[in-house]
Amino acid sequence: MAETVDFEIERHRETWIGFTRLMTAAAVFVVIVVGGLAIFLG
Repeated sequence: MAETVDFEIERHRETWIGFTRLMTAAAVFVVIVVGGLAIFLG
């Protein structure tokens, strides 16, 4: 039983790491776009 629980926790942790990486990439992308627009329009 404990092995199954550990496997589930590990799987969720990997999913969460992937989610945080996606959010970080999205945040960087937004900053680049906004900065690019500021330079382009400024």
